[in-house]
Amino acid sequence: MESAENKISQRLFVVEGLPLRYLVIPKCGCTYVKNVLYRLKNGRSHDNPIRVHDSDGNFKRAIDIGLKPSDIEREEFAFTVIRKPVDRFLSLYTDKIVGNGRKNYVPLADTLVQKRGLVENASSINEHRRNLDILIDWLSENIQSEIDLPKEAHWTPQIYRQNIMKQCNLKILLVEKLTPQLEIILDDIIPNAAVFLSDIERNSSRSAYSKSDLLTNDLRKKVSTTYSMDQKLYQRARKSWNELGERPSVSDIPRFRTIMNNSEN
Repeated sequence: MESAENKISQRLFVVEGLPLRYLVIPKCGCTYVKNVLYRLKNGRSHDNPIRVHDSDGNFKRAIDIGLKPSDIEREEFAFTVIRKPVDRFLSLYTDKIVGNGRKNYVPLADTLVQKRGLVENASSINEHRRNLDILIDWLSENIQSEIDLPKEAHWTPQIYRQNIMKQCNLKILLVEKLTPQLEIILDDIIPNAAVFLSDIERNSSRSAYSKSDLLTNDLRKKVSTTYSMDQKLYQRARKSWNELGERPSVSDIPRFRTIMNNSEN
């Protein structure tokens, strides 16, 4: 039987010859970060950067190089990326429900169309708002009961990975500041990190409507309630980053245990 430590170490991507360790959280900049790791590993960009996830099997994991959580917790370049819950929720909708990502995904959209009345080809702001209400109501129920579909990483709370984040005491980066924060990490590993990152593919889910148009106050409250612990983690991480100086060093990057301990104060 695989040990609990091995299961944790299996979850972290590594790049041979570099001290990077990365925990993937879907809908939190993982396409971008994986493209960074792919280029560092192979010396070139992925042939289809949007589908870099198809190459997950080409990456080694921390367990493959003999790392345990107790080793990783002392390292400077072990990290994950989190996202403001309402932004992650909206990204799920624009990518996996009404966007191009739907065809490569689990049957979430079809389930919502058939069982909840989701408008499959929404074309107005009111139809999108109704769809978003359907989605968050379904998520609130299905995360608890799995009434329609098994839990899936793209919509389960980010805090579900807290055991990995805690055991490895991972450094926490934020999606909205990902490039400059990742640059802080890479500056100590490769030359010209800013130039390197400027050429990396990002997967952005586009919508014809702005976030302020789509997200009503009531919907924002529902998202914050459904993902309440994610909201707490995000707010504490953002506060920790805001308290740093203008140009922090890699050793200043906030770690999970510090962030969550602060949240109890």
